[in-house]
Amino acid sequence: MKAKLALVLAVSAIVCAAGANRAAADPRHHFVPNSLGFWDFSKNWTTNYGPAYRNVVIDGRTNFLACTSQFALCFHSGPRPLPCKLTEGGRFANCTCEVMSGTNFVLITAILNRHVYDKTVDQCKADGSDCTGVDVAPVCQYLDQGKLIPGAELISTYDPSSTSAIQDDATPLKNCDGPFAGCMTAPCTFKKDGLAECSCPVFYGRFQLVGADAQCDLGGNLVPSASYNPSHDPTVP
Repeated sequence: MKAKLALVLAVSAIVCAAGANRAAADPRHHFVPNSLGFWDFSKNWTTNYGPAYRNVVIDGRTNFLACTSQFALCFHSGPRPLPCKLTEGGRFANCTCEVMSGTNFVLITAILNRHVYDKTVDQCKADGSDCTGVDVAPVCQYLDQGKLIPGAELISTYDPSSTSAIQDDATPLKNCDGPFAGCMTAPCTFKKDGLAECSCPVFYGRFQLVGADAQCDLGGNLVPSASYNPSHDPTVP
């Protein structure tokens, strides 16, 4: 396990070095605190498998917190017509996402505001098991009008069908290795066509996509929006 984590850190470090200057110059807020160095530092990881923006699912039954608000759904983003385009430097992707309202689900390990994450864990436990009701978790109070991240107009989360697909152990998953957009709780703004554009952090490593025929490599500057569940990774003992 330690060797695998060391490899993940090494790959991430190479990518960070290549794009650090460009990422630092990006004036937008992507997290709170707005520092890649903070989130990449292993002491600040929300799981043992990487930073919050890796979108790690440890327990699909309790990790998803139910909220009600308007939200961006990036679960299907990556390939056209909802592309996720890598930005210069490769640390973020601009993802075109659907806009929806109603019940949505926040992955507790992927909350990109540290104060809100700590507040939510204090009330809900680290696995979310103490917040099974709708709008019970503190993070729900920060989704409306994008309050979670400065400058956001709405926040990226999952709808019920996307969450169910991840929670269902019978759902076919495809294991991949490479860059992917970790869009959970990423900041988004409205586009004129009624869709949203979300600025999602990019993680380089193993991940899963729903569907046995899903495409891991989209080609060009496109990356899939995805998450990671170590229990479905055959390389994890």
